Amino acid sequence: MNSEATRQQALMAALLGRGELPAGLMTSPGRAARGLEAYRANAGASAERALATSFPTVQALIGEESFAAMARAFWHAHPPVRGDLAWLGEGLPAFIADSEQLTDVPYLADSARLDWLLAQAERAAEATADLATLNLLAEVDAAQLRIELMPGVAALSSAHAIVSVWRAHQPGEGAADHLLQAREALSTGQGEHAMVWRAGWRAQVQTVDEPTARWTRSLRHGDTLAAAIEHAGEGFAFEPWLMQAVQNGWVCKVSRVAATKP
Repeated sequence: MNSEATRQQALMAALLGRGELPAGLMTSPGRAARGLEAYRANAGASAERALATSFPTVQALIGEESFAAMARAFWHAHPPVRGDLAWLGEGLPAFIADSEQLTDVPYLADSARLDWLLAQAERAAEATADLATLNLLAEVDAAQLRIELMPGVAALSSAHAIVSVWRAHQPGEGAADHLLQAREALSTGQGEHAMVWRAGWRAQVQTVDEPTARWTRSLRHGDTLAAAIEHAGEGFAFEPWLMQAVQNGWVCKVSRVAATKP
C-alpha cells in the first residue's frame, strides 16, 4: 500500500510538472511523455472552464486571457482534491489575495469571494422551509432557540463596493448605469455588505447593512437567537428582518437548542 501511494504521488507530481514519471511508466518514455503533455493541456483547459463558470465577475474584471493564465497557475498551485471540478475554486479568493500580480485590482479577491458564494448557493442542497416553527418565537426564550437558514444563504462584508461591481457585470438592460454606479462607489471607497441566497435555481444578491450581515453570519454559525441579536448590535431590527427573510425564502426553520446534561 505504501509503495502504491508513493507511486501515485510521484505520478501526480509529474502531471503537475514537479517531478519525473514513476519508474514503471518509463518503459515507453516517448509515449508516456506525449500522454503527460496531453493530460496537462486538457487538465489546464478543464480547470479554466470550471473556474470561469464559478467566477464570471473575476473573469470580466481581468479579461479572458489574464483569467486563463491565472486559472492555470492556480491549478498548478492547488490541484483538485476531489473529482468534482465545481469545487476547484474554493481556494481561489485567497490565491488572488496573495498574488502580487493582482494587487492593482484591490477589490478582486472580495469579488471572487462573492462569486464563490453565489456559485455555492446555486449548488446548495434542496431544503423545505418549516414556517410553522416560527410560532416558537412567541413561546420560547430567545436563548433557547436557533433560526436555521436555508442552504446557500450567506453574508459577505467588504471594504469595497462588491455588489455594485457584480451588478455592473450582469447582462441586460441598465448595465451602463450599473457600471457608472460601481465606478462612483469604488472612487469614494465605499464598502458594501452582500446578502446571498437562491430563489428557485438562480442565486440572488443584494446589499444589506452591517448589523444584518453580522446577524446573518451569527445565525449561519449556529448561535442562539439571543446571541445573534447581541452580535448584530445596535441598528438591527428583528421584526422587519423576519418579514423580509420569510418573503425571500431565507428561513428554513426555528429549532430549540438541545438541553445540556448537568
